[in-house]
Amino acid sequence: MRSLLRSRLLLPLALVGALGCGDDEPETLTVDLPVVARVGGEAFACGRTYTNVGTTGTTYEPMDFRVYVHDVRLVTRDGNEVPVTLTEDGTWQHSGVVLLDFANKDGLCTQGTEGMNASIRGTVPDDAYTGLRFTLGVPEDLNHGDPTTLGAPLGDMGLHWSWQSGFIFTRIEGRTQGLAQHVLHLGSTSCAPPPEGQTQGTAGCANNNRPEFHLDGFDVTKNRVVMDLGTLFAGSNLDVNAPNTAAGCMSSPTDADCGPFFERMGLAFGAQAANPAAQTFIRAE
Repeated sequence: MRSLLRSRLLLPLALVGALGCGDDEPETLTVDLPVVARVGGEAFACGRTYTNVGTTGTTYEPMDFRVYVHDVRLVTRDGNEVPVTLTEDGTWQHSGVVLLDFANKDGLCTQGTEGMNASIRGTVPDDAYTGLRFTLGVPEDLNHGDPTTLGAPLGDMGLHWSWQSGFIFTRIEGRTQGLAQHVLHLGSTSCAPPPEGQTQGTAGCANNNRPEFHLDGFDVTKNRVVMDLGTLFAGSNLDVNAPNTAAGCMSSPTDADCGPFFERMGLAFGAQAANPAAQTFIRAE
């Protein structure tokens, strides 16, 4: 009788074990997406001088080139977006944000650090992917936080305007024949004071300035992202500056120098509507 009872108890347990063995965890794919910086057909590097840049064919000597991106997704063959779980490395990737840093300390590049980062790393469910999408900038839920408490790569005060305006999403600087320092700082503008009862943050920004990029036909096993200053500057005169404005473009909605840059990022500017199809700054190859 005891033997029969024991067999009746063990049989359901054995079935549970057998069923559990059949529930395999989905396989994951580790991705390392390379991002390269260029000035036209040449690789970007601090310490170099580039020629034939912009509408006047000026020379350009880099001083900085750093870009935040977030909301990175891969696209399956049937069009589904799959978020990339970014690898937290304590330096370049944290809280879903990546800092791409193409500037070291060579030449005129005195900002930032010696270190550089030219890839986006993470994991996704194993699948066949045919596209890459991401947003340039820092997400709104982090943009108006305290950079001293957010951790790297969000702790660099050189990439932060103020608690109200938030982070500089893209910091690109260089010297041209006409300007000792040409600046392109992209970030949110026309941000309201904090909501009632708060001492920091904002009630919202009129111009969020976070362009989204869709790179169709992107093969994670062989393609790379290209950020090209040559195409970004193609419609701009980098030797002159609009009167009574920042030296280049600091995203002010009243700075005429910003219009061509915003167009080449697909962003709206003044009466100029957003047109993602017009962006030429970022591509896949």
